[in-house]
Amino acid sequence: MQSEGKSYPFDHLPTIDYDAHPAYGRVMSMPMLGARLKALGYFGYGFLLATAQRAIDIEHLPRPAASGKPIVALLRHLPTYLRLILLQRLSRFTAGRAYAPKTERGAAVFTPLQADGFVPVTLGTDAIARIRTQLAPQLSALEQRGGLAGDPERGRIGVDAAAAPDLYRWFNQTVADLGLTEAASAYLKRPVGVGRIVAEIAEASSVPAPSPFADVSVEMSPCDGFKVEPGSNVLKLVIYLGEVGSANGPLTYVAGSNLAAKRLGDGLIRRANDLAGLSSTLQAWRETFYALPAGLQRKATFGADLVADGNFTAAIQNEQVAVTTPHSNAVLFDPAGIHRDGAVTQGRRTAVVVSFTELPR
Repeated sequence: MQSEGKSYPFDHLPTIDYDAHPAYGRVMSMPMLGARLKALGYFGYGFLLATAQRAIDIEHLPRPAASGKPIVALLRHLPTYLRLILLQRLSRFTAGRAYAPKTERGAAVFTPLQADGFVPVTLGTDAIARIRTQLAPQLSALEQRGGLAGDPERGRIGVDAAAAPDLYRWFNQTVADLGLTEAASAYLKRPVGVGRIVAEIAEASSVPAPSPFADVSVEMSPCDGFKVEPGSNVLKLVIYLGEVGSANGPLTYVAGSNLAAKRLGDGLIRRANDLAGLSSTLQAWRETFYALPAGLQRKATFGADLVADGNFTAAIQNEQVAVTTPHSNAVLFDPAGIHRDGAVTQGRRTAVVVSFTELPR
């Protein structure tokens, strides 16, 4: 299953006329000066964070072990982080075309990945069984939590690379044998491998989720849940550990939208608003977001704001591809493109999410 001729028709990510939006401009009064200054203050904070994260390429640095003192952990590992940042930049500068695919298997993955932003993959039943066995402690812990419906963070557990080196070693070998590491390195133009593994379980709620704009009687957008993850410079691999159909939260990708997500300034603005909390659909946050200048009214998690009869909504609905079993039980994708993940309406989805990042040297 690939894009089947589908392709996102715009050269930029969705933009929304919030003055004409039924949950924003149509029901809100013109923001006063104080509200505008407050909104710019929030945005400025988010923009500083987004710029700093982009500058240090934060996704490619090892995550500190969980502790109650993150600042202390950061300071302790600061020399290591600085060394990694310098080594990573040096290797990219000298690499040139060194990461272009060198094997047919790598090229077969890279070509559709580059064009569409995603490529379905099939792992053998033995590999799926081994993943289930090795992630049994994490999956069991998620089962014991309960209440996983409607709370994505509660349904995820990361696996510490230092605590499970054999698991990471096996994953790196497995994805390399499939040509995924070679393709990911070529796509990102840097040497990457499996840098993070997360086990997750998502369940359907017994009660349908209300519209995020129910307070102003606006129905839920058909694109609710679609988003981009700008500036991360990573690829992700979702591996289904069971059957996943259209109702079980498959990874759904808008083919070719990765090519529209290359604008640095646009990505920083979207990331800044998300980091500052301005992407929230709660009424108070909507009012603050609406007080921003029109040029800054962009979100990374924009799906809920797309109106049903808009051009971008039609494009997303027409060009989306849902990766389901039994056609494929995994999908490698660029999260900077438009996608929706884990929107379970029936049953559940059990999966492992692998991030390709630069590994510590």
